[in-house]
Amino acid sequence: MQDRCHEASLTSRPLIGTLSASRTQGPVKEVPTLMASTPGQTSNRWRAWCDEHPIGSLALVGVIATQLGTYFGYVFPAVGLPTLPWPLYNGLLGLGLSEGAYFGDDGSIVGQAGVFGQYQMFLDHPVGVFFVGQALHFVNGIVFALLFGLIARHSLPGNSSTNSGNIQKGLIYGVIMTIISAGFLVPYAYVQGNGYGLFLFDGPDGWKLPAGILVWHLIYGYFIGALYQPKDD
Repeated sequence: MQDRCHEASLTSRPLIGTLSASRTQGPVKEVPTLMASTPGQTSNRWRAWCDEHPIGSLALVGVIATQLGTYFGYVFPAVGLPTLPWPLYNGLLGLGLSEGAYFGDDGSIVGQAGVFGQYQMFLDHPVGVFFVGQALHFVNGIVFALLFGLIARHSLPGNSSTNSGNIQKGLIYGVIMTIISAGFLVPYAYVQGNGYGLFLFDGPDGWKLPAGILVWHLIYGYFIGALYQPKDD
């Protein structure tokens, strides 16, 4: 009888290790599990980082998309389109070297009005053109990426919860940027007074220059749409 009472008392009392563990353990935290990423999409780890750092991720996406677009702009002649060295053009524009014709020592014109074709100006101001051009070019890329993520993405057509829907938004955004670039910025800032006409179709490259500007911005738009896909809570 006494043995049975002793056994019952042992089973009814909690073990010291169990009691101390229950007192010291805090609330159980849920550990997020990152499921395997879908092929053709960004990794779930990257998308989670974008959710936690929306401004920082947009800035980084802007740098990546600008760099990729810039590279392809230099190799456009491989597909029959004119080269688009935007950093060079921005450097000439930022230093005020894009206005009027550029004359050589003998009085001959060695550069046309606007930035297209003015490589002699770059040779005369290589350091300034390089650093000013790169700074303006990448700051523009970051700013337009921020505008996409904070304003345009929520208004453009496309399903924000799907990869294709986000890419669609980015491509549409690229078309809008093309209209602004080819319809206003390039004719009135980069090649002012050269008679390139509406959307640059009257320039020496004809349809190829506006086509190159369109392809450049589609590349940029594709990557900001593909890389920036946060949850819309």
